[in-house]
Amino acid sequence: MGKIRINNLKFYTKNGVLKEERILGQQLEIDVELTMDLTKAGKTDDVADTVNYAEVNDQIAARLEKDSFNLIEAVASAILDDIEKNHGQKLQKAMVRIRKYSVPMPGIFDNIEIEMERELGVK
Repeated sequence: MGKIRINNLKFYTKNGVLKEERILGQQLEIDVELTMDLTKAGKTDDVADTVNYAEVNDQIAARLEKDSFNLIEAVASAILDDIEKNHGQKLQKAMVRIRKYSVPMPGIFDNIEIEMERELGVK
């Protein structure tokens, strides 16, 4: 068993509940964790035996350029949908964590973070 982690992907998006968030935009940071058996890829040294993380990055970027969301929970769900559609046959589970820094609410804090995990096809 193994995990592929893509950490701190940064995307500038026009997401949010408030009109100002959608006009001004904001940066999101995204972590992705993919759980799968990496034994074969470790032996064959062939990208066909793993999940190409460059493809995952490109798919996330395409999703965030194409769509706009009110909630970062919806962003995470859409990313998980894409991972499941494109790589689910190789994965046991996928996790997405999203951090949002420019949150229009009172108080002192660094960011708001959500995490979603999904069980996938391989058992």
